Amino acid sequence: MNSVTKSLNNGSGIRKQRNGITGSSLKIIAIISMLIDHSAAVIIDRIFIMKGLDKIDQSDLQLLGDFIGENFGLILSYGLMRLIGRLAFPIFCFLLIEGFIYTSNRLKYAIRLAIFALISEFPFDLAFYGSFNNNHQNVFFTLLIGLLVMQGFYLIKEKVINKKWLPFMAAAGAMAAGFAITYFFMNIISFIYTIIRGEEAHNWLKVYLIISIIVGLIMLVVYIIMIKKNSLEVSSVRFADLLVLVAGMALAQVLRTDYSAFGVLTIAIMYGYRKSHIKSMLAGCITLTIMTFVEAVTFFNLLFIRAYNGKRGLSLKYIFYLFYPAHLLLLYAICYFVNLL
Repeated sequence: MNSVTKSLNNGSGIRKQRNGITGSSLKIIAIISMLIDHSAAVIIDRIFIMKGLDKIDQSDLQLLGDFIGENFGLILSYGLMRLIGRLAFPIFCFLLIEGFIYTSNRLKYAIRLAIFALISEFPFDLAFYGSFNNNHQNVFFTLLIGLLVMQGFYLIKEKVINKKWLPFMAAAGAMAAGFAITYFFMNIISFIYTIIRGEEAHNWLKVYLIISIIVGLIMLVVYIIMIKKNSLEVSSVRFADLLVLVAGMALAQVLRTDYSAFGVLTIAIMYGYRKSHIKSMLAGCITLTIMTFVEAVTFFNLLFIRAYNGKRGLSLKYIFYLFYPAHLLLLYAICYFVNLL
């Protein structure tokens, strides 16, 4: 058995024992939240389309106002249901990290996520798009990539830390971070440009590459400063972790997984604060809120995490795995039988 497989099979940690919410209770809360969210996104969204919302010119305030007035109750229900749904993803991230820490076999954990990601993809496409769609992949892919990123962090700290090539990996991480930072801010600049000019930005590739290299070199300088301030070993581990993180975020972005790069970043940041459940969830909520302000609702999860007792609770290992594709098929079936497709 090679070192990677051995490390995948490594689980450790001692759970706190006290009264409160168990892991299974958190899972049920997340599942119910997700069901409410998807019911709105799949069924009510199609009702809006049936009522002609997609055909209304968004600049025609009169027609838009009439539609809102006629469907105010439905619109309010839709908004509330989608807000409730924001609670689910951070809880699943939290439980993913708990599973990663305490599982007896990380390799099987990763394989299980991969299998259900593939199984769930067609039900996901049916529910949200009515047919196969390769432009948006289900959340299992995001969770799987997050798991692999955490495993990468573990390998660097436990297996790669004494390797002579670690500083080269760290240098690559500094450059990768430069590209990631530039990509994030260029998207914001491009969005503002589109609003102001009324057209999409073009021919920014050269600008992006030049700025990415400059920011990457700045990150290299930061790496060198950290070496002098801390040590080569500590600084190299941190920047090597950046390489793993950026690779995971890039993969999620290319595959267009649910929550994409920000989803993977959320998992990584929550993992970094894993020693404190409250800090871990707080960090995840802040990260998601930066992605979009509506995710601020996720801060309500702090109430659940504060009550979390670290116990597993009921054995619901496969409940989420099976419920995810099953509820998507059910929602699609409802739309089909009431002629919403």
